[in-house]
Amino acid sequence: MSQKLLLIGPRFNQKEPKKSGGAIVLFENLLSELKHLDVAYEVIDSNKKNYPSSIIAPINILIGILIKQKNANHISLHSSNDYKLFAPVLILISKFSNKQISLRKFGGEVWNVYSKAKGLKKQWLKFIFKNVDYLFLEIQFIVSHFKNINSNSFWFPNVRSLPQEIAPRKTFSKRFVFISQVFPEKGVDQILEVSNQLPDDYSIHIYGPLKSEKYTNKYFNAYKAQYCGALESHKVLDTLSTYDVLLLPSYYKGEGYPGIIIESYSIGVPIIASNLAGIQEITDVNKTGILVPPKDTFALKKAILHYNEKNYTYMSKKAKEKFKLFQSPDQTKKFLTTIQCLKEEKSCVLG
Repeated sequence: MSQKLLLIGPRFNQKEPKKSGGAIVLFENLLSELKHLDVAYEVIDSNKKNYPSSIIAPINILIGILIKQKNANHISLHSSNDYKLFAPVLILISKFSNKQISLRKFGGEVWNVYSKAKGLKKQWLKFIFKNVDYLFLEIQFIVSHFKNINSNSFWFPNVRSLPQEIAPRKTFSKRFVFISQVFPEKGVDQILEVSNQLPDDYSIHIYGPLKSEKYTNKYFNAYKAQYCGALESHKVLDTLSTYDVLLLPSYYKGEGYPGIIIESYSIGVPIIASNLAGIQEITDVNKTGILVPPKDTFALKKAILHYNEKNYTYMSKKAKEKFKLFQSPDQTKKFLTTIQCLKEEKSCVLG
């Protein structure tokens, strides 16, 4: 690839690596793939936690953009929320310096936010989405909506690198796990409630940083499910591989393609998750997993009890096959091909 990239996105939390969320993992993954492909790039860290203060951080980031953009042909912003601040600056730079820019929006809430916005906020968001040269979005149905605003809208799903071979579980041992940020909208209370209704030979373990003050040791002690602390990202797969099924009955409005589901598929761990739009797109019901309505503890319990020694091997195999859609090297190459062929005014498609 001929152009040099300037990438703006969140790096790993240097002080507290366990608090690095999905967007950070995705951005770090992209950088690793670009390095492997020998693509020339520079990086500006947009994670405010890695700066002396959250007030100074945006200033430092903007200064970095103004300095480093001079050497770049293409500027790519990878963002959950701070695109509202940084994207307009990049658009102005592109107008005056003839540089191409792209915005990759993490998460699944962007269309809901845009469609409900009014007045100046609506115009601000429309200005951003319409004027970036390329818009990359995580969920396919959201891409279809944004095509009407920006014809260069493409699918760039949540991805993961192909893991080192981890032996699949050969038998079903009734071990279920939740791995995500721990707050109510992730369905944690429903998991806890169901844990007290299951036979004693079932186990549920919960991993993740606590994002709500309600979750204390005393709170967890009232349930059979065990809280096991937060995991650093490099320990997730090894931990996940010791369980049979992933639980994610989330009703979080910003849910896109949860990275933990992609990671589960990568090692053949099927899922039980809520039937949110993004999750529906990546789940083959009764093959890679089971979907339940949000906040429905009865359905969650029924789904847990659905798994048995007869169907588990089949669902594990289907989960592993599903991961082929979300392999990071393939999607990174499509991303690079897309921005290059659009630059050259060729016809191209991502995904």
